[in-house]
Amino acid sequence: MATTIEPVRSEERIARPVHPWLRSLFFWPVLIHCALSFVPLYFLSSRTGDFFAWETGNSLSAAALGAGYAGACTMFLLTLPEKDWTSARGTVFAPITLLLSALVLAGVYADQFHFTEGPALARVFAWLWLASLAVFQVTCFLVYKVHNTGPKVADPRGPAPMRADVSIPTAIMGAVLWGLAFALWIAPDAVGDAWAWQLDPLDARMLGAWFFAFGAGAWQALWEHDLHRMRAGFLTDVTLSILSMAALGLYADDVRWGNALTWVYIVVLVGLLVAGLTGRYMALPEALEAERKAREEEPVRA
Repeated sequence: MATTIEPVRSEERIARPVHPWLRSLFFWPVLIHCALSFVPLYFLSSRTGDFFAWETGNSLSAAALGAGYAGACTMFLLTLPEKDWTSARGTVFAPITLLLSALVLAGVYADQFHFTEGPALARVFAWLWLASLAVFQVTCFLVYKVHNTGPKVADPRGPAPMRADVSIPTAIMGAVLWGLAFALWIAPDAVGDAWAWQLDPLDARMLGAWFFAFGAGAWQALWEHDLHRMRAGFLTDVTLSILSMAALGLYADDVRWGNALTWVYIVVLVGLLVAGLTGRYMALPEALEAERKAREEEPVRA
C-alpha cells in the first residue's frame, strides 16, 4: 500500500507574532522622536541653539549625531512591516542602549540643556526630548515583557544562518565601536581633543552613546545568528555611514585630517557601508537561496 510521505523540517522554528499595539505605542513614537531629532541636527546644524535640546559645540558634531538618528529612522521604517517578534526585536535592544545612555547624559549635563534657558522652541524641544527618553524606557520594558511571555506560532521561514564572512567582521565592528564608545565616555575631554574634529564633553559622550547603540546592534546580530533578523540593520548601517561621510565632506574645514582618530573614524564608516551593502545584497540573498535548496533537497521521513 502506498504511503504518503510529508517533508519534515530538520529544525522546528517558532516565532511570536508582533503584538498589535507595538507599532502604535513603540515603533511610531520612537520613529517620530528620531525624525524630529534628525531634522534640526542634520539640516540646521549651525542653529542647534535655537531648535534642539542643547547647543552642540559645532556644526559637524550636530550633523554626526543627526546621522545616527537618520540610521535609527531607517531601522524603524524597515521594521514596521515585520509580523514576528524575532525579526522586530532588533528595534528594542539597540535603541534602549541609546535611550538609556542619553537619559543618563541629560541628568549629568542638565545645565547645558535648554530646560530653563534659550529660545522658547528650544526649551519645548528639550523637555519633550527628555520626556520621550523617560517614557520609552518603560515602553521598552513592557514590549520585551509582553513578547517574551506571549503565544508562539510556527515560523514559515527557514533559517538564514550567518556565515563566518559576516560574523567575523560583525564581531570586529562591534568591538571597535564599543572601544570608541568607552573611550569617549571615560575621557571625553582627552578624546575630544584628539578626535576627527573638536568635541565638547557632552557631544563626545553623546557620540559615544551612538557607538554603544550600534555596537549593541552588532552583538545582537551575532547572538541572533540569522540574517533574516538583520535586514533592517544592514541598511541602518548604510544610512549612518553615508550621512556621516557626507557631513565630513560638508564641514571638511573642521576636520583634523592629520589626526589618527580621524582615519579610525573614516575606516569605521567605510566598514559599516561595506558590511551593510554586502550583507543586504550578497550574504542575505545567498543564505536565502541556500535555504531554498535545502528545503528542496531535505530528506523525507516515512
